Amino acid sequence: MEMRMNRVLYILGLAVFIFVACIGSESLAGNGYPLPLSPMKVEIVSQGKKATFQLYKTTAAREFYEQLPLRLDLSNFRDAQWMFYPPERLGVKADEAYHDGKKGELSYYSPWGDVFMLYNDFYASDEMHRLGIALNGVDDIAEMAGSAIIRKMELLMTGKENTMQINVKANGTTIVYELNDSQASKDLYAQLPLEIDVENYGGIEKIYYPPKKLDTSNTPLVKSARPGTLAYYEPWGNIVMYYGSVGPASGLYELGHAIEGGEYIRSLSGAIRVETEIP
Repeated sequence: MEMRMNRVLYILGLAVFIFVACIGSESLAGNGYPLPLSPMKVEIVSQGKKATFQLYKTTAAREFYEQLPLRLDLSNFRDAQWMFYPPERLGVKADEAYHDGKKGELSYYSPWGDVFMLYNDFYASDEMHRLGIALNGVDDIAEMAGSAIIRKMELLMTGKENTMQINVKANGTTIVYELNDSQASKDLYAQLPLEIDVENYGGIEKIYYPPKKLDTSNTPLVKSARPGTLAYYEPWGNIVMYYGSVGPASGLYELGHAIEGGEYIRSLSGAIRVETEIP
Protein backbone atom coordinates (compact mmCIF):
# COMPACT_ATOMS: atom_id res chain seq x y z
CA MET A 1 0.00 0.00 0.00
CA GLU A 2 2.79 2.41 0.95
CA MET A 3 4.71 1.59 -2.23
CA ARG A 4 1.59 2.26 -4.32
CA MET A 5 1.05 5.61 -2.59
CA ASN A 6 4.67 6.62 -3.22
CA ARG A 7 4.23 5.76 -6.88
CA VAL A 8 1.10 7.92 -7.12
CA LEU A 9 2.89 10.83 -5.42
CA TYR A 10 5.82 10.45 -7.81
CA ILE A 11 3.51 10.58 -10.86
CA LEU A 12 1.70 13.62 -9.44
CA GLY A 13 5.01 15.34 -8.75
CA LEU A 14 6.23 14.61 -12.27
CA ALA A 15 3.01 16.04 -13.72
CA VAL A 16 3.42 19.23 -11.68
CA PHE A 17 7.02 19.56 -12.84
CA ILE A 18 6.00 19.19 -16.50
CA PHE A 19 3.18 21.72 -16.05
CA VAL A 20 5.52 24.28 -14.47
CA ALA A 21 8.10 23.69 -17.18
CA CYS A 22 5.46 24.28 -19.84
CA ILE A 23 4.39 27.52 -18.19
CA GLY A 24 8.01 28.63 -18.12
CA SER A 25 8.41 27.70 -21.76
CA GLU A 26 5.30 29.69 -22.75
CA SER A 27 6.57 32.66 -20.75
CA LEU A 28 9.88 32.47 -22.60
CA ALA A 29 8.03 32.21 -25.88
CA GLY A 30 6.10 35.38 -25.13
CA ASN A 31 9.21 37.35 -24.21
CA GLY A 32 11.94 35.74 -26.23
CA TYR A 33 12.45 33.39 -29.14
CA PRO A 34 9.66 30.86 -29.75
CA LEU A 35 10.72 30.09 -33.32
CA PRO A 36 13.35 27.54 -34.41
CA LEU A 37 16.56 29.04 -35.77
CA SER A 38 17.80 28.24 -39.27
CA PRO A 39 21.40 28.08 -40.59
CA MET A 40 20.80 31.37 -42.45
CA LYS A 41 22.89 34.29 -41.19
CA VAL A 42 23.08 37.86 -42.48
CA GLU A 43 25.36 40.83 -41.96
CA ILE A 44 24.17 44.45 -42.02
CA VAL A 45 26.79 47.19 -42.39
CA SER A 46 26.25 50.96 -42.21
CA GLN A 47 28.52 53.89 -41.33
CA GLY A 48 31.34 51.47 -40.50
CA LYS A 49 29.09 49.74 -37.96
CA LYS A 50 28.19 46.06 -38.33
CA ALA A 51 25.59 43.71 -36.86
CA THR A 52 25.11 40.03 -37.68
CA PHE A 53 21.85 38.14 -37.31
CA GLN A 54 20.79 34.50 -37.36
CA LEU A 55 17.44 34.04 -39.07
CA TYR A 56 14.53 31.91 -37.92
CA LYS A 57 13.15 28.97 -39.85
CA THR A 58 10.13 30.83 -41.23
CA THR A 59 8.79 31.64 -44.68
CA ALA A 60 9.32 35.37 -44.14
CA ALA A 61 12.96 34.88 -43.11
CA ARG A 62 13.67 32.65 -46.10
CA GLU A 63 12.06 35.08 -48.55
CA PHE A 64 14.09 37.92 -47.05
CA TYR A 65 17.29 35.89 -47.33
CA GLU A 66 16.61 35.05 -50.97
CA GLN A 67 16.52 38.76 -51.87
CA LEU A 68 20.07 39.39 -50.63
CA PRO A 69 22.44 41.06 -51.24
CA LEU A 70 20.87 44.52 -51.07
CA ARG A 71 21.98 48.09 -50.53
CA LEU A 72 19.09 50.11 -49.10
CA ASP A 73 18.39 53.42 -47.37
CA LEU A 74 17.74 53.36 -43.63
CA SER A 75 14.93 55.24 -41.88
CA ASN A 76 14.69 55.76 -38.13
CA PHE A 77 11.46 55.12 -36.26
CA ARG A 78 10.74 56.40 -32.73
CA ASP A 79 14.41 56.25 -31.75
CA ALA A 80 14.10 52.50 -31.33
CA GLN A 81 14.74 50.98 -34.74
CA TRP A 82 16.41 51.40 -38.11
CA MET A 83 14.18 50.17 -40.92
CA PHE A 84 14.56 49.50 -44.64
CA TYR A 85 12.31 48.27 -47.44
CA PRO A 86 13.27 45.08 -49.36
CA PRO A 87 12.13 45.04 -53.01
CA GLU A 88 9.53 42.34 -52.43
CA ARG A 89 7.10 41.85 -49.57
CA LEU A 90 7.48 38.83 -47.32
CA GLY A 91 4.97 36.09 -46.57
CA VAL A 92 3.92 35.99 -42.91
CA LYS A 93 1.81 33.68 -40.73
CA ALA A 94 -0.62 34.97 -38.13
CA ASP A 95 0.53 32.49 -35.47
CA GLU A 96 4.10 33.84 -35.70
CA ALA A 97 3.11 37.44 -34.93
CA TYR A 98 4.19 39.30 -31.78
CA HIS A 99 3.92 42.75 -30.20
CA ASP A 100 6.76 43.12 -27.67
CA GLY A 101 10.00 43.65 -29.55
CA LYS A 102 13.34 43.28 -27.79
CA LYS A 103 16.63 45.02 -28.44
CA GLY A 104 18.67 43.04 -30.95
CA GLU A 105 15.77 41.58 -32.94
CA LEU A 106 15.44 41.72 -36.72
CA SER A 107 11.76 41.87 -37.62
CA TYR A 108 9.23 42.64 -40.33
CA TYR A 109 6.21 44.95 -40.22
CA SER A 110 3.80 43.60 -42.82
CA PRO A 111 1.47 46.64 -43.20
CA TRP A 112 4.37 48.80 -44.38
CA GLY A 113 6.57 46.09 -45.88
CA ASP A 114 9.67 47.15 -43.93
CA VAL A 115 12.36 45.15 -42.18
CA PHE A 116 13.72 46.72 -38.99
CA MET A 117 16.56 46.29 -36.49
CA LEU A 118 15.68 47.11 -32.90
CA TYR A 119 18.31 48.89 -30.81
CA ASN A 120 15.77 49.55 -28.03
CA ASP A 121 12.82 47.53 -26.77
CA PHE A 122 9.68 48.40 -28.69
CA TYR A 123 5.96 47.65 -28.37
CA ALA A 124 3.60 47.74 -31.35
CA SER A 125 -0.17 47.44 -31.17
CA ASP A 126 -0.12 45.99 -34.69
CA GLU A 127 1.50 42.65 -35.41
CA MET A 128 5.22 42.33 -36.04
CA HIS A 129 7.01 39.22 -37.30
CA ARG A 130 10.44 38.13 -36.16
CA LEU A 131 13.03 37.38 -38.83
CA GLY A 132 16.09 36.80 -36.67
CA ILE A 133 18.13 37.64 -33.59
CA ALA A 134 21.46 39.48 -33.35
CA LEU A 135 24.55 37.36 -32.80
CA ASN A 136 26.77 40.39 -32.29
CA GLY A 137 26.91 44.12 -32.93
CA VAL A 138 23.67 44.95 -31.07
CA ASP A 139 25.14 48.18 -29.67
CA ASP A 140 26.32 49.21 -33.15
CA ILE A 141 22.77 49.30 -34.55
CA ALA A 142 21.93 52.62 -32.87
CA GLU A 143 24.88 54.32 -34.59
CA MET A 144 23.86 53.28 -38.11
CA ALA A 145 22.40 55.81 -40.56
CA GLY A 146 22.14 56.64 -44.26
CA SER A 147 22.31 53.44 -46.28
CA ALA A 148 23.15 49.87 -45.38
CA ILE A 149 24.55 46.82 -47.16
CA ILE A 150 22.65 43.65 -46.27
CA ARG A 151 24.28 40.41 -47.37
CA LYS A 152 24.46 36.71 -46.64
CA MET A 153 27.07 35.59 -44.14
CA GLU A 154 27.77 32.46 -46.22
CA LEU A 155 29.79 34.61 -48.63
CA LEU A 156 31.97 35.85 -45.78
CA MET A 157 32.42 32.40 -44.25
CA THR A 158 33.52 30.90 -47.58
CA GLY A 159 36.00 33.69 -48.28
CA LYS A 160 33.92 35.23 -51.08
CA GLU A 161 33.35 38.60 -49.46
CA ASN A 162 35.20 40.38 -52.29
CA THR A 163 32.40 39.76 -54.74
CA MET A 164 32.34 41.19 -58.25
CA GLN A 165 30.30 44.35 -58.68
CA ILE A 166 29.41 46.16 -61.87
CA ASN A 167 27.80 49.52 -62.62
CA VAL A 168 25.24 50.21 -65.32
CA LYS A 169 25.17 53.94 -66.09
CA ALA A 170 22.75 55.96 -68.21
CA ASN A 171 21.22 59.43 -68.12
CA GLY A 172 22.87 60.37 -64.85
CA THR A 173 21.70 57.24 -63.01
CA THR A 174 23.69 54.25 -61.77
CA ILE A 175 22.57 50.71 -61.08
CA VAL A 176 24.96 48.57 -59.04
CA TYR A 177 24.85 44.80 -59.49
CA GLU A 178 26.58 42.25 -57.31
CA LEU A 179 27.53 39.18 -59.34
CA ASN A 180 27.59 35.59 -58.20
CA ASP A 181 30.71 33.44 -58.42
CA SER A 182 29.72 31.62 -61.62
CA GLN A 183 31.83 31.27 -64.76
CA ALA A 184 29.29 33.24 -66.79
CA SER A 185 29.57 36.18 -64.36
CA LYS A 186 33.35 36.07 -64.62
CA ASP A 187 33.13 36.04 -68.42
CA LEU A 188 30.87 39.10 -68.41
CA TYR A 189 33.11 40.89 -65.91
CA ALA A 190 36.15 40.25 -68.10
CA GLN A 191 34.49 41.98 -71.10
CA LEU A 192 33.91 45.28 -69.27
CA PRO A 193 33.77 48.19 -69.79
CA LEU A 194 31.14 48.22 -72.54
CA GLU A 195 29.31 51.03 -74.30
CA ILE A 196 26.26 49.24 -75.62
CA ASP A 197 22.64 49.71 -76.63
CA VAL A 198 19.86 48.39 -74.42
CA GLU A 199 16.42 47.21 -75.57
CA ASN A 200 13.12 46.68 -73.81
CA TYR A 201 11.64 43.19 -73.98
CA GLY A 202 8.33 41.78 -72.83
CA GLY A 203 7.47 44.68 -70.56
CA ILE A 204 9.51 43.19 -67.70
CA GLU A 205 13.16 43.34 -68.77
CA LYS A 206 15.94 45.29 -70.48
CA ILE A 207 18.45 43.37 -72.59
CA TYR A 208 21.81 43.89 -74.24
CA TYR A 209 24.25 41.69 -76.15
CA PRO A 210 27.87 41.42 -74.93
CA PRO A 211 30.47 40.95 -77.71
CA LYS A 212 31.31 37.39 -76.64
CA LYS A 213 29.06 34.57 -75.46
CA LEU A 214 29.36 33.49 -71.83
CA ASP A 215 30.38 30.07 -70.53
CA THR A 216 27.47 28.81 -68.41
CA SER A 217 29.32 25.96 -66.71
CA ASN A 218 28.71 26.03 -62.91
CA THR A 219 26.19 28.87 -63.44
CA PRO A 220 22.82 28.44 -61.66
CA LEU A 221 19.59 28.50 -63.62
CA VAL A 222 17.10 31.20 -62.70
CA LYS A 223 14.42 29.70 -60.45
CA SER A 224 12.32 32.83 -60.28
CA ALA A 225 13.39 36.21 -61.65
CA ARG A 226 12.28 39.30 -59.73
CA PRO A 227 12.94 43.03 -60.01
CA GLY A 228 16.71 43.48 -59.88
CA THR A 229 17.68 40.01 -61.09
CA LEU A 230 20.56 39.98 -63.58
CA ALA A 231 20.55 36.98 -65.93
CA TYR A 232 21.97 35.55 -69.16
CA TYR A 233 19.74 34.00 -71.82
CA GLU A 234 22.05 31.53 -73.50
CA PRO A 235 19.97 30.78 -76.65
CA TRP A 236 20.15 34.43 -77.72
CA GLY A 237 23.40 35.37 -75.98
CA ASN A 238 21.93 38.41 -74.23
CA ILE A 239 22.15 39.86 -70.73
CA VAL A 240 18.80 40.41 -69.03
CA MET A 241 18.09 43.12 -66.43
CA TYR A 242 14.69 42.43 -64.87
CA TYR A 243 12.37 45.14 -63.58
CA GLY A 244 9.42 42.72 -63.41
CA SER A 245 8.96 39.13 -62.23
CA VAL A 246 8.86 35.90 -64.21
CA GLY A 247 9.22 32.18 -63.56
CA PRO A 248 11.99 29.84 -64.74
CA ALA A 249 12.84 29.50 -68.44
CA SER A 250 15.00 27.04 -70.32
CA GLY A 251 18.48 28.45 -70.94
CA LEU A 252 18.09 31.36 -68.49
CA TYR A 253 21.04 31.60 -66.07
CA GLU A 254 21.40 33.78 -63.00
CA LEU A 255 24.33 36.21 -62.82
CA GLY A 256 23.50 38.38 -59.81
CA HIS A 257 21.19 41.00 -58.40
CA ALA A 258 20.91 44.78 -58.17
CA ILE A 259 21.97 46.08 -54.75
CA GLU A 260 21.50 49.76 -55.55
CA GLY A 261 19.51 51.76 -58.11
CA GLY A 262 17.21 48.93 -59.17
CA GLU A 263 14.37 51.41 -59.57
CA TYR A 264 16.15 52.86 -62.63
CA ILE A 265 16.12 49.64 -64.69
CA ARG A 266 12.66 50.27 -66.12
CA SER A 267 13.68 53.68 -67.55
CA LEU A 268 16.86 52.51 -69.33
CA SER A 269 16.94 53.18 -73.07
CA GLY A 270 19.43 53.80 -75.85
CA ALA A 271 23.16 53.64 -75.03
CA ILE A 272 24.34 52.53 -71.59
CA ARG A 273 27.79 52.07 -70.07
CA VAL A 274 28.56 48.86 -68.18
CA GLU A 275 31.74 48.97 -66.12
CA THR A 276 33.41 47.28 -63.16
CA GLU A 277 33.25 48.58 -59.63
CA ILE A 278 35.91 47.60 -57.11
CA PRO A 279 34.16 46.90 -53.75
